[in-house]
Amino acid sequence: MSPSVSDVRVEFLSAMARALSAYGENADDLEQGLAACARSLGLRAQFFTTPTAVFASFEEGDEESTRLLRITEARIDLQALSLVHGVLSAVTAGTTGVEPGLAELKLIRASPPRFPWYMRVLASGLSAASFAIFLGGALTAFLAALPVGLAVGALVVVAQRYRRLTPLVELLAALLAALVTIAVGHLFGHFSLPTVTLAGVILLLPGLAITIGVAELASRHLSSGTSRLAGATVTLVNLGVGSFLGFALAARLDLVPGTGLVERSPSTVTFVVAVLINAMALVVSTNTRVRDYPYTLAAVVVALLGARFGAWLVGAALGVAVASLIVGLGSNAFARLRHRPAALTLIPGLAVLVPGALGLRGVSEFLRTASGGVDVLISVVTIAAGIVVGLMIADATLPPRRGRAFFD
Repeated sequence: MSPSVSDVRVEFLSAMARALSAYGENADDLEQGLAACARSLGLRAQFFTTPTAVFASFEEGDEESTRLLRITEARIDLQALSLVHGVLSAVTAGTTGVEPGLAELKLIRASPPRFPWYMRVLASGLSAASFAIFLGGALTAFLAALPVGLAVGALVVVAQRYRRLTPLVELLAALLAALVTIAVGHLFGHFSLPTVTLAGVILLLPGLAITIGVAELASRHLSSGTSRLAGATVTLVNLGVGSFLGFALAARLDLVPGTGLVERSPSTVTFVVAVLINAMALVVSTNTRVRDYPYTLAAVVVALLGARFGAWLVGAALGVAVASLIVGLGSNAFARLRHRPAALTLIPGLAVLVPGALGLRGVSEFLRTASGGVDVLISVVTIAAGIVVGLMIADATLPPRRGRAFFD
């Protein structure tokens, strides 16, 4: 039987390629996983992956067919990614047939988000408030960032319903965050306006995309890595331009408030509360099961402590490599012991290390001075490279067990 268009094996592998790409799988793991599955199904297949498209070539005997699969939307969905990996593993191992696997895959793709829109908006506000603490703010910054994050979260929900706004969502979100920050600054002071604005758009920062892009370049997937980094750069520029326009407009109208003396460090109680809240927000924003909150909380704590330990050990620039090594080892150990996907704890941990935060500051500085942001933007790549090095060492030292990936 030739791998014709109607071949259910081709349909399954094509649907799997779309699903893995849509949920943010990196090029190396995607291509290797699909190729292994194709071999188990009796097909010779080659895959070429970019963030926006997958080329799939199937061959059996003298017959060959090639498909171009467009990827129009990618999002972080840990539950869906885990379930998709489970289907891939089951079909590859032969414990599930191709047709049942295809049906289950379609069901996963059609499932709505676990959390309703208002919880996603609330998660955006709580995430902004907690990251304001992580970025050096205190209680006033925490309270100021909450309405900023809520406003940005509401805008993102609206943009998801009105597709025409999708290309402008980062620009409009940063503009809105700047304007809301300025408005809150008139109500009470003692917080840093840039810190609160940055915290408000923290979930839109492409920190994970930058990290995956550098990892793909390191594994010689040059096309995918370059494309992913280019997309992340566009996102950073949109966020930087939006925040710059917001503050420039307020300055022109003489509406920028004087926030007075800025508190320099949060109290221990405030920091602990921020950690607990941040883990809750990440559960919602990554579409993780509520009962997996302890794992997300552990990942956030390990990442924060690892970052501080790494900064103390080798300095802030290289300390992120130490932090990512600790997070990677912990995630791989979790995957082995609990038979759960390493991404369940790895992605929340990397979200706290977010290299995109420094990237946004670099873009803002570039817009102000036309040259001063270059060093900061280079630091973003250095941070991302440090994260990748730490994760590569973790995988070489304690590789995750590749088996069941279901959320049981």
